[in-house]
Amino acid sequence: MTRSLDVAVLGMGVGGLAAAAMLGRRGHRVVMYDRMSAPGPVGSGFVLQPTGLEVMRRMGLHEAVAERGATVTRMLGKVQPSGRTVLDVGYRDGNSAIAIQRRALFDLLYDAAVDAGAAVETSTEVVGVESGQRPRPIFADGRMGPTCDLVIDAMGCRSPTSDRSRQIGYGALWATVPWDPACGFDAHTLEQRYRRATNMAGVLPVGTAAAGERPMATVFWSIRHGDDAADWRDRAVELWPEIAPLVTAAEPTLAAYRHHTRRAIASPGVVRIGDAWHATSPQLGQGANMALLDALSLSSAIGTGCDVDGALTLHVRRRRLHVAFYQALSYVLTPFYQSDGRMLPAMRDGLVAPLLRREGIVHAMISSMVSGGMLDPLGAMDRRT
Repeated sequence: MTRSLDVAVLGMGVGGLAAAAMLGRRGHRVVMYDRMSAPGPVGSGFVLQPTGLEVMRRMGLHEAVAERGATVTRMLGKVQPSGRTVLDVGYRDGNSAIAIQRRALFDLLYDAAVDAGAAVETSTEVVGVESGQRPRPIFADGRMGPTCDLVIDAMGCRSPTSDRSRQIGYGALWATVPWDPACGFDAHTLEQRYRRATNMAGVLPVGTAAAGERPMATVFWSIRHGDDAADWRDRAVELWPEIAPLVTAAEPTLAAYRHHTRRAIASPGVVRIGDAWHATSPQLGQGANMALLDALSLSSAIGTGCDVDGALTLHVRRRRLHVAFYQALSYVLTPFYQSDGRMLPAMRDGLVAPLLRREGIVHAMISSMVSGGMLDPLGAMDRRT
C-alpha cells in the first residue's frame, strides 16, 4: 500500500493506542477518539506475557516497560485451608513476563501514538459507525466524524457497534496498593489462594507508574455478581491471613467480564480489535497481549501493499486460529476457578494439579499457553500471506 490512509481509532485502550502508534509510524493520518475527558487509563495492573512483550520490543518500548514493570517468573496458586499447591507454572527457554500498572503502560503507548502524529479527540463518545465506501464514526451528540479509509473499533467488550454479549457470572475487585519488600510475598511471583471456585484472592507486584514513584502491587478478590462486597476485606483475610497488610490499604474498583467472539470485520473498512472482537475472563491473563497482537497484525497487514479490504482479510486470517484457541481455552478453564460448583474445583485440585506440578509435556504445554505462544501468533503474522 503506497498511499497514506485516513484512520479513525475508536477507544484509547491498549489495542487502540498501539494500533494508532504503529499506523502513525507508517505515515498514516490517525485520529483517536475517546469519551474520557482527559487521556488516562482505566483499571489496575496486568501481566504482559512474552507475546505482548515482543510487540512492545518491535515498537521500541520493551526497555521502558522493563524499567517500570516487575518481572514475573512464576505463577503460584494454593487451595485453602489445606495450603496444597494446585498451580505452579513458570516460563520456559529463559522467558519471563512483566507485570505493569495500567497507568504506566497507558503513558508509554499514548506518548508513542502522539509522537507518531496521531491526533486526539477526548470527550467524544462514539455510538456507532456509518458504513459505506468511506466509513465514519457517529457521535453521541449527533455529529458525524470525518470520512475515513479505515475505522478501528477498539472500544472494548461493550462496544456500541455490535450486539450485546454474555456477562460472566463472576467479576473481581481490583486495587493498586503500595508494595512493601518486607511483606513476605515474592517480588517475581503472581500468587493466588482459592477456596473451591467461589473464593479467590491474588497478589501481583506491578512495579512503578513513573520514574521516582514507589513500587506497587495489585490485589484482587473474586466476587459473584450481586453479592455484597462490603465485607470483602474480612473474607479475603479469612481466606489468606498474610494478605491483610495489603487489603487494608486497598480502595478497589469492581470489574465485570464478558465472553464473546464477534465478527472481526464489522463492514468494509471497519475492523474490531481487542475486546471489541474477542472478550473473555482474565483467568489466562491474555487480554492486553491479545490486543497488542491484533494491533501488530493489523498494522503489518496494511503495510503489505494490499488495499484496505485485502489487508483486513489478511489480518483476520493471521489471527483467527490464535483467537479461537484462546477463546475456547478460557471458556473451558474459567469455571474451574470462578463458579459455584464443587465438581470442577475438585477435579482441578485432585487431577489437574498433580500433572501441573511435574516437569513434562503437560507442564510445558501449560507454560506455552500462559505465555500466549501457542500456535505461534507472531510467526503467523510475519509471513506475508
